[in-house]
Amino acid sequence: MSKILLSLNRGSSRASFNVADPGAVQQQAVAPINLVMGYCAVVFGLLGIFTIGFVFMPLGLIFSIVALFLRQTVWGVVGLLLAVAGFITSPNLWLIIGMSAFYVMFGFDEIMKPVFEFLRLIGIKDDLIEV
Repeated sequence: MSKILLSLNRGSSRASFNVADPGAVQQQAVAPINLVMGYCAVVFGLLGIFTIGFVFMPLGLIFSIVALFLRQTVWGVVGLLLAVAGFITSPNLWLIIGMSAFYVMFGFDEIMKPVFEFLRLIGIKDDLIEV
């Protein structure tokens, strides 16, 4: 290796920079990859399938998206697939989606209007209830 002197002053303080020989192999330091988001995506996806789906499936979906943004593509895609499988196998999530579609399609607020009026009559008031 040859040394190139780096100094603006011609005094005794001299710094040097090592230059590799033209035939030498150079290695660049690579930062270690932290795969925690990908691991969490897969674990929450599996928990969404086998346990409480409406709790763990959204967590698996969120961690999968974060893992994809952090360039952990394999773990992110696997977590995303498991989160979708957790959604498909969760009857609670299907019930939530189905009830909201039923509410929108059939004008459920007209059917529930007497219930909301009764709740107001007995003193249960909510700012979210529109009659």
